[in-house]
Amino acid sequence: KAKASRSSVGHIIIRKNMVRSKAKPNKSGDNAVGYMLAAALLSGIVSYRLGMFAGCASPWLTNIQGTQSSSLASASGNEVGYTGQDGNDVDDPDSPSYYRSGSSRMKISDSNDRRSIPRTNLPYDCGVVFFYHIPCTGGASINQWFRKYQKPEFGNLTYYQWWALETKKDGSFNLDPEGGEAKFAEGMSEHIQNLGPNEWRIAHSHLVSTYLNESEDLLNKWRSDVEAQGCQLINTIMLRDPLNHAMSLHKIVKSKNSTREDWTKYLSSPTGDGLWATVLDFFLYNNHGLRHHDDYPNGPGGRNPFNVTKEVKVKRAMELLHRHFDIVTVSDHATFRAKILNWTGWTPIRMPKTNVHRKGLNFTKKEVENLQKLLLKNGDVDFADQARLDYHDYLSYLAD
Repeated sequence: KAKASRSSVGHIIIRKNMVRSKAKPNKSGDNAVGYMLAAALLSGIVSYRLGMFAGCASPWLTNIQGTQSSSLASASGNEVGYTGQDGNDVDDPDSPSYYRSGSSRMKISDSNDRRSIPRTNLPYDCGVVFFYHIPCTGGASINQWFRKYQKPEFGNLTYYQWWALETKKDGSFNLDPEGGEAKFAEGMSEHIQNLGPNEWRIAHSHLVSTYLNESEDLLNKWRSDVEAQGCQLINTIMLRDPLNHAMSLHKIVKSKNSTREDWTKYLSSPTGDGLWATVLDFFLYNNHGLRHHDDYPNGPGGRNPFNVTKEVKVKRAMELLHRHFDIVTVSDHATFRAKILNWTGWTPIRMPKTNVHRKGLNFTKKEVENLQKLLLKNGDVDFADQARLDYHDYLSYLAD
């Protein structure tokens, strides 16, 4: 066996069985050298293209305090927590710089698309920042950053969250996900009332709390209630490369009473419920295995309950992003932070790096290939690519 590895915190190891050589004895030295060169080449390719996807936080998060684009950041290098250096690698797909071409994005004419709104007269005076937190996208770092603004020296902002584990340690699903949705919605509706003329608040939606695919009425109501007070509702989300995300979640296999063999089997079915959710599925359906609706044709469930195609899922996800989300980034904490500061005028503070998996995760080449095929079949790859195109100018140079 040859082993390709990356010697870093939260590394990935991918093993590939090598065919035994039938060369003559005096050629064994050459064959050994060949194996070593093949292993070195595989190591470089795997490490370079996949990066450190073993941890929840992105590998470049420690560098997010670097110099930002003047169109996104209003603060200078003298901000609290700034390092003054941008360590992003423009050739790394997990780096935000990889998707910035410098060309202008196509003008959006749809008035229902949040991207069409001119962001002038910034920062806004007041509002609510709503964060929809998909597990293992670096969201724990964002959430802890938000929590810092509860301190008096950083604004004394009011913070709201309600969430519950979607699956228990025995591998069973939350018995009342709809009850959790109702609790979050009730608290959120109260949280956004009676805003002061210069007041900002934060809301954090995570596991169980919101089922976006069937919650547009809530999203519309919350925005209407906030804007009726002369303030802004800023809906935010962080996405992540689907393969990196899915492989990272393997670290919780044992804690969910599962096995490596069973962990991804549910993806073979377009409606199967698993103990974890992909980026696309969590965005649309959270991770509810026992959601009870009379119109669900196959009984209790949550993931793709009407068995629509992957194309329909991706279109619906992009529709929700365009209609309701103001800040959308793919593994780009720097832009996320810069836009929040630019739009709110908050005191700039450092975003911490938290919830990082510091052990290695082992995968065979076959496992990686199979997982990528499942994610492509599920629609995750298309979703991530379209999000990069719409929000990071991904491949925009082809239109120049």
